[in-house]
Amino acid sequence: MKNKEPNILKLSIVLFIIAGFSAFLLSLVYSVTQPRIIKNEIKKEQENIKIIMPNVKSFEKKDNYYIIYSDTEKKNVIGYIFKTSAKGYGGDVVCNIGININGEVTGVVVVSHSETPGLGSKIEEVKKGEKEPYYLRQFKGKTKDKINFENIEAITGATISSRAVLNCVKEAFKIFVAIKK
Repeated sequence: MKNKEPNILKLSIVLFIIAGFSAFLLSLVYSVTQPRIIKNEIKKEQENIKIIMPNVKSFEKKDNYYIIYSDTEKKNVIGYIFKTSAKGYGGDVVCNIGININGEVTGVVVVSHSETPGLGSKIEEVKKGEKEPYYLRQFKGKTKDKINFENIEAITGATISSRAVLNCVKEAFKIFVAIKK
């Protein structure tokens, strides 16, 4: 019996040291990569702004949206970009939605999703020969009253994913209406 106790103690100490060293390495890698990840996310968000509102000259971030300007002095507001999310089939679908000052959708970009490849992922699929996702293109120019399945054709076999994007746009309009008051 006494022979087994020191072995268990030694193994426990070795395991504790290995776990501590692994945790240290993991935190070191995290601290080195985190700034790059944040920088890449900001860069991607700025690219999305230019896709959603090509006439942008400057913008400023508010709480959960961007105010978009057509000049560098930030005097002429041309619209807003909202980041919203809704429950999809595989998890949350996160979108950036642009709405101009006339209340029309200028564009929609899917930021992230966990939808089923080949089905739900079609919400951001670009067909051959086209420049933008065919499903998201349907939202352009639509006003708050036209955001429904009567005016937006759902993707066959991916109704839940389609509805998630639709709900993201509806949520963006709720925020738009609230800030325009």
